[in-house]
Amino acid sequence: MSRRKFLKTSIAFSAAVLAPWSGNVRSVYAAAKSPKLKKFVDPLPIPPVATPDMATYPGSDYYTLSMAQGTHQFHRQLPPTPAWGYGGAGYLGPTIEAQSGVSVFVRYVNNLPVLHPLETSIDWTVPDPLAYGVLPPTRAVPHLHGGFTPPGFDGHPDAWFTSFATDAAYGSHYDTLGGAAMNECIYWYPNAQSATTLWYHDHAFGITRLNVYAGLAGFYLVRDFLDTGLATNPLGLPAGPYEITLVIQDKQFNTNGTLFYPTVGISAVHPVWVPEFFGDTPVVNGKAYPFVNVLPRRYRFRILNGSQARFYNMWLAGPGKGNLPLWQIGADQGFLPAAVPLQTLLIAPGERADVIVDFTGIKPGTSFVLSNNANTPFPGGGKPAGTNIPDIMKFNVIAPPAGTPADTTTLPANLVLPPVAPIFPDAGAPTRQIILGETLDPATLVPIHMRLNERWFDELPDETPKAGAAEMWQFVNLTVDAHPMHMHLVAFQVVSRQAFDVVAFQTAYMAWVAGGRVGAQPDVNFYLLGAVIPALPEELGAKDTVKAFPGEVTRIVARFDLPPGVTGPAEYVYHCHILEHEENEMMRPFVVVPPPPPV
Repeated sequence: MSRRKFLKTSIAFSAAVLAPWSGNVRSVYAAAKSPKLKKFVDPLPIPPVATPDMATYPGSDYYTLSMAQGTHQFHRQLPPTPAWGYGGAGYLGPTIEAQSGVSVFVRYVNNLPVLHPLETSIDWTVPDPLAYGVLPPTRAVPHLHGGFTPPGFDGHPDAWFTSFATDAAYGSHYDTLGGAAMNECIYWYPNAQSATTLWYHDHAFGITRLNVYAGLAGFYLVRDFLDTGLATNPLGLPAGPYEITLVIQDKQFNTNGTLFYPTVGISAVHPVWVPEFFGDTPVVNGKAYPFVNVLPRRYRFRILNGSQARFYNMWLAGPGKGNLPLWQIGADQGFLPAAVPLQTLLIAPGERADVIVDFTGIKPGTSFVLSNNANTPFPGGGKPAGTNIPDIMKFNVIAPPAGTPADTTTLPANLVLPPVAPIFPDAGAPTRQIILGETLDPATLVPIHMRLNERWFDELPDETPKAGAAEMWQFVNLTVDAHPMHMHLVAFQVVSRQAFDVVAFQTAYMAWVAGGRVGAQPDVNFYLLGAVIPALPEELGAKDTVKAFPGEVTRIVARFDLPPGVTGPAEYVYHCHILEHEENEMMRPFVVVPPPPPV
């Protein structure tokens, strides 16, 4: 029996145990711990800003980024270890700064080695080889997360290409501009969007979790006339050395300093894959437990949660009860309508937060620790002791050197940010219902895959929005975990959340699936409980990733505009950004179709 046939036999059983509310007990894997590392002894690395070659495409910025293996030292107590990076970096990649409306072209070169540094963590049953074939281990494809990008350059998971320049293999959706060698692709990013914090990372089907964990990720900042990145900018934002990018990840290390990732799964169905992976060591910009020296002035931090599955609930803990507020001014896709003071910042994998911290008036010699108390998995916990990470990095306030210019930036509370125009669903547009589910092995009651609408990734898309149309999507979470749901192409707005009767709805929905999906599917709106919870103030800007909490319906509204020159049909994907989930079927395509001709 193939794995897929085995999994199909689980559907009826899953109707009873798919969600935790009916007795689901999750199993977890055991692993040795990382070597004990001294905290806050290594300075925070700052990713370099890539220098464009503007001669290749006049009027545009052009970059060449090689995906290759190098060595990287994650902490002074650990020896250098093999890691992957973009553009010659031993780990991660350089920051690309783009200008709104100015095209960026990137030549991505696959120079990855035959043996993955996490070779023993590859699970050849993910994706199912009977459904997708045996895929080459050196496959990779970059995705500009949050980019308003033509479909051929979006980094579709089946757009991968390999490192074998003389014997190249390609995924079904591989695309490139002309001039690429056999182990390359050339992508065009039109940057037809406002200032925002994006990031690029690997997105190859079935191996994203390992490629990103090995280091294939980097920042991509879009600038515009308001957010210029210059010291004198119209909004009065901190800039230059006072604007710092932070990619926060969790890792685990072997005693020899190499990266650890599980090599034994929890089910015979997938002997290596695990439902989530949580490292025991925080890594910021590639360094474990770093510190950064700051002056007594305002700073802007562009924060990215680049972890596999870990949520962070963070605050700046000072001496005694001297915590500093975090002023969030932007989310995934740009500025919020107003700065939001936060005591804690909750950020899910794939999300970004644009934050100002005001160290003005803090006495030099004072230190603050970026602390975290989010459960693993989030929100309910359940993993063994030792997987929580209470301390991430330290900020040391130092005296300004002689000649330091005065801080003329705007107080966060006084910032005048650009308004955010609301999106409303078009009259008559369908409301899409996306069911977030988890199937258990009926013999052992452990997860064997996650799916959306009880569909496989390679099934034909259910969602076919019309180009230019605005639709409401409802993410209906039947599971115990919060899922960061990411949509390619669109910048959506969070509308609300609401609890629902999980057991009753799940029973009706799974019966409808088992019955061949005959007739209208059960509508979650008939199973709602309690009051509608509006979007949080820090969610009122444009986003591309939203936290879908367990037992809740999370509503978003998106307008499905297409990038310049694209008329459709255009295929993109949406998925959970817990990397272990998107690898094992929690990802689906959607196709934007041309609107009907005018009557």
